[in-house]
Order: sequence, then structure tokens, then C-alpha cells
Amino acid sequence: MPDTAIPPRGERANRASPSPLVICADDYGRDGASDAVIRALLAEGRINAATCLVETEAWAVEAAALRALAEARPGVGVGLHLNLTERLGTCADPGLIVPIARHIAGAVLPARRGYEDAVLATFRRQWDLFVEGFGRPPDFIDGHEHVHLFPAARRALFRLAAETGFAGWVRQCRTSSRRPGLKRLILDPLSAAFQREAALEGLATNPGFGGLRRFSPGEDMTGLWRADLAAMDAGGLLMVHPGAASPDPAGQCRAQEARLLAELDVAVAENAASAFCP
Repeated sequence: MPDTAIPPRGERANRASPSPLVICADDYGRDGASDAVIRALLAEGRINAATCLVETEAWAVEAAALRALAEARPGVGVGLHLNLTERLGTCADPGLIVPIARHIAGAVLPARRGYEDAVLATFRRQWDLFVEGFGRPPDFIDGHEHVHLFPAARRALFRLAAETGFAGWVRQCRTSSRRPGLKRLILDPLSAAFQREAALEGLATNPGFGGLRRFSPGEDMTGLWRADLAAMDAGGLLMVHPGAASPDPAGQCRAQEARLLAELDVAVAENAASAFCP
């Protein structure tokens, strides 16, 4: 596919558009090279948020640089990317970390006794690592591979929010456009339940969502982003995964997104930290 920027379209080309749009880079903290790419995009205003994996060795080093950037650009939103699917450097309970397919398979079964409490303990530790590294609580919370949407994890997230007095917003992942995709069949109903429970807990969610992809280098990301953005009439969140190039397909996809985002020109919320809060 050609690596061309998304041209300005309709209201999204108007910097005064009242509909808030957050373009959020996932997986900050994964590695220093990709973190530098994300910071550059934030500094240039191409994206306005990042969400952080905090159990990595890189996070302990890279958190300070992100904090300095956020202090210089107060509109930048910084979130906690809760992890239950990938074994990272300082994972406290490796037994809880299973592939996302296991979470999908278990979504329709009752959780084993004590599982939700164990997840909450892991989330508490990740919260503490975020605050220790970044110096303050996150502006928003979401999940690595969308694991926060699954029943036990979402209950643990809401318990964490209540315990900490969290007053930010949480990510729902129901795609705004109607483009087909297997992930949507799983995430849309989970997100609907997540939004209902978040509202009961008094937590705001993003009205629109986009950015799901297969992580194949041949995907038409320009067309994919354009379709999702055009459907966000009330604003929302576009999930992106920019990063440094590497030989594996995921690394190629991250570099591809970084190239596209460097040329992207759409209206973004001036304050991503509170974009969806009342």
C-alpha cells in the first residue's frame, strides 16, 4: 500500500471542531527506540496521548522523558495500559499472564475462585509502578490487547478506580465504523457491557473508537483510519501503534504507522487528558 497521509476531511480538517478526538499511541514503555518515536509524534502534535506498559525494564528509564514532555505540553494525555497477556520484565504474577485467546475462551465461563482478587492485586501493582515512574496518577486507563474489557478484569479495574479515587476516563473499544473484522465480533459486545458498567461507576468513556487492525504490513492503514475517523461524529479515540522498525511483521507495522502519523493532519483535542470527562 502507498504510505500517504490521510488528507483533511470535513470537520476533522477544522482545528476548531467541537468534537474531541484523541489519537493514542499504545505500548509506550515497550522499548526505548519505539518510545522515542512516540515522544517525537507527541511533541509535533501528530498524536495527543500515549498509554503505558509499566512492567518493562524500559519504563523505569523512559517514564521520566515522557513526564518531561507532558509537563511541557499539558494537553498530552498519559494513560495506564493494564497488562494480563504478555510476560514483561517485572511481572509480579506470571501465572496470571496468558495469551488473549485464553481470555476470550474464558469470557463465558465463571472465573475461578480468587481470580478477580488476584487480577486486582496485579492491577494495583501496575498502578503503583505508573505513579512511581510518572509522578502522578494516569489520565485514563485501558488494557493491553483490550484485556480490560473481559468480565473479571473490568470488575478489577472498576475496583481499582474506586480504591484510588481515579477520576479520569476509561477506554471502550466498540468500533464506530461498520467495516468488517473478526476482532469487532468479540470486542463490540464486550465494550457495550463495559460502557454500561462504567456509567454505573461514574466513569467516562470515549464515545467513538477506531484503529483495530490485523498487524499485517499489507493493510491499507490510510483507508482503515479514514473510515474509522469519518464515523466518529461525536469524537472518540483512534488507537495507533507507532514505533521503531524491526524485521518482524509487528515492527514493520509500527514503523509504517509512524511514517503515516508523521504526515497526519486531523483535528485533535487540545486536552486529551480530560477529553471525554464531563
